[in-house]
Amino acid sequence: MLGGAGMSAAQAQQHLAAPGQDESYWEMVRAQFSFTEEAVPMNAANLCPSFRAVAENVSSLTADIDRDCSFNNRGKFSDLLEETRVRVAAQLNVSADEVALVRNTSEANNIVNAGLPLQAGDDVLVWDQNHPTNNVAWEVRAARYGFQVRKVQTPEAPQSAQELIDAFADEFLDNTRVLAITHVSNVSGIKLPVKELTRIARERGIHVHLDGAQTWGAMAMDLRDLEVDSYSASAHKWYMGPKEVGLLYVRESRIAEIWPSVVAPGWGNGPETSLAGARKFESLGQRDDAALAGLGVAAGIHDTIGPERIEQRIAQLAQHLKQGIADAGLKLLTPMAPEFSHSVCITNLDPAQRGEIVDRLYREHGIAGAATGGLRLCPTIYNTVEHVDRAVAAVKTLLA
Repeated sequence: MLGGAGMSAAQAQQHLAAPGQDESYWEMVRAQFSFTEEAVPMNAANLCPSFRAVAENVSSLTADIDRDCSFNNRGKFSDLLEETRVRVAAQLNVSADEVALVRNTSEANNIVNAGLPLQAGDDVLVWDQNHPTNNVAWEVRAARYGFQVRKVQTPEAPQSAQELIDAFADEFLDNTRVLAITHVSNVSGIKLPVKELTRIARERGIHVHLDGAQTWGAMAMDLRDLEVDSYSASAHKWYMGPKEVGLLYVRESRIAEIWPSVVAPGWGNGPETSLAGARKFESLGQRDDAALAGLGVAAGIHDTIGPERIEQRIAQLAQHLKQGIADAGLKLLTPMAPEFSHSVCITNLDPAQRGEIVDRLYREHGIAGAATGGLRLCPTIYNTVEHVDRAVAAVKTLLA
């Protein structure tokens, strides 16, 4: 296989710059990861293996710090951090000053949750399919400060984008200050029409926070076009980057009003921060400099493969998986239509069966899925069509 152990980040990118989208190309992409065929990951919604080049870069830089942890030697990481920020921001079509590199989606969600100036009498609207850090966290803060949080339910099997839009728009009140939603739900696989929802909310002066845990690295993202006010994501999921590195985007006009959750050395000597733009949200104390630099390697690989090509491949694999599940006579919880879904694929399954089925899928068939929402399988670019066919055959054997 191409791209084995010892290949540098530059060499990996050179291979991946090849044109085409046939299966031989995607076999080459699969070779950039160290997992074996006996334990194939298909749960990108939770955790992905890092690109081999990313893992090796993080390991090398960690060893470099352990050999020499002086300020002198670590000075290079400031430049690497800013290079990473610039590259990530460009992929999202935003400015570097609007991007904070935090630890994960959960932290980013809570920075927005805790930092927005809300008070008793304000209203926050959330999707009932949000992750707990973009749902329960709002309720915890509301219990402390006295504002109200209301959950929006959407149709289980949407037939049009307008059904999803109306579910939220019909709930806006004069005192609604925040709309906190998720781009693609990790518990149903439903994809929301974010751009349309954002337009309606912004017309009312409502802050729109978008949890992008299931879209950063899985879709070509243009946050300027979506017009969200803030966006959160993790590098350890679809971005296939280092662990404990996350993303928080805050629109320039919103940065000043959001208070940071943590103030650590580097902030400055008073209430006014010395950090430019969204950097004020990453004043978090000692960080894993090697992991932050490793994100830059992951960003380079994404640029080389191409976000659009990645999005198309994931859509292809997801549709192939869903069609196979449907052809086996099993019920999908996730909509079949790409308009309402993308990367997360969930098969309806009795909660009492989920743990056993997921365990057997792994032990007997070598496919690692999850029991979230049902039987959740989330293929991404390191998966092959053969992996998906194996997963479908296994599910059919276990459930049909």
